[in-house]
Parts: sequence; structure tokens; C-alpha cells
Amino acid sequence: HDIDDAIRAGILTVSDLPSRTNKVLGETSSSRIDAMVGSLVETSLSADAVEMGKEVFEVLLETRSFMFDNVYERPEMKPEHDRTRALLRALIDHFAANPDEIPGQGDAETRLIDYVAGMTDRFAQREYDRLIGKG
Repeated sequence: HDIDDAIRAGILTVSDLPSRTNKVLGETSSSRIDAMVGSLVETSLSADAVEMGKEVFEVLLETRSFMFDNVYERPEMKPEHDRTRALLRALIDHFAANPDEIPGQGDAETRLIDYVAGMTDRFAQREYDRLIGKG
């Protein structure tokens, strides 16, 4: 989905992706998901663990490295990273001070980590807005 987001934002085009990404995983989001899930299922059926096929896994790592270099770590992304870090810190501080608001079972620290780590971007923003206020 990060690839699709970067394409929609005009940061990348499909042709910018490594050629092996497009060749092995495909040029659309659905083809990439199908290739990765298909590889997991096919490879895992004959293994003692859940595994991805070697070629697909290598291409996934190559694509991940490409995304870090060309999308995630772009200098113009620093303000967004800083904003996200502040939002997450505020949520963590809020829930640390109000552990009764954290869903789940177990100790408060584990629930807090699991809850915040499992948030999507949109959900984290909604929780921030609801609990801390629009900033």
C-alpha cells in the first residue's frame, strides 16, 4: 500500500520501481499482494514453517530497500516523521497516564504497546483528535 500511496502522491511511478519488483510481483497493488500471498501459501505447504519463496522474498527485500531510499527517508519527509513521532508520543503518554482506557487483557504496559503498535495511521489520528484534541 505504501507503493500505491507514493504513486498517488506523485513521488513514484510504477516504472520507477526496481525492474524485478514489476517482473516478479507485478505492476499493480493486487498483483503484488497476490504474488506475495501466493508465494507464502505455496512455499509453506511443503515446509515446516510459514515461509515465502526465495525469489519473492529477495524481491520484497529489494523493494523495501528501494522504498526506504526513495520514499520513507526523503528529506522532505522529515516534518511528517516529526509530526507522527509527536502524535505517537502524545498517545503513549495519554494511555500511560490512563491505563484503564487501553483495551485488551494483561498488564498495562503490554496492552499499551500492543494497542498503539496496532493502530493504522488514520486510527491513530482519530484517537489523537478524540483524546488530546485537534492540534
